[in-house]
Amino acid sequence: IAQVPAVGPYAPKALSAHEYQTLQKLTDFIIPLENNKPGAVQAGVPGWIDSLLAVNADLKKRYTDGLGWIDQAMTTRHKANFINAVHVQQTGLLDQIAFQKNRSPELNPGIDFFILLRRMTVDGFYTSPIGQRDIYPGNTPRAEFTVPKDAMDYVINRSPLK
Repeated sequence: IAQVPAVGPYAPKALSAHEYQTLQKLTDFIIPLENNKPGAVQAGVPGWIDSLLAVNADLKKRYTDGLGWIDQAMTTRHKANFINAVHVQQTGLLDQIAFQKNRSPELNPGIDFFILLRRMTVDGFYTSPIGQRDIYPGNTPRAEFTVPKDAMDYVINRSPLK
């Protein structure tokens, strides 16, 4: 994942400020900050996606169309765009477009966009330093080593060399 500079707020290169805020909110729903563990926003995923959109016109169109669809669907239902809607309204829409079983002519554009967004959010997160630490914390120095006595006893008791 391309690193987003840690100095100052990220300035979107491809999306408008509103589209970028919507992208941030959506990626936060996909991989949220949980149990003091960083989520997609803290890993820089929205900036990473925006950087890719800045160099790929087809991908940018898919995102601007998808983000526009989400805002339009929310405005039609609740008279507010996605960012300004209340949490339960946001999750209500996402609960519909998160599942292929809900396919319908009305929801298909949202479902297709959410599939793309979810895949890119997961890719961006798990290729970031934060996401990599989530999978494998690495070899970290320890002040002391404690022998896992129960595990050692189990192995020794099963050994034919005992």
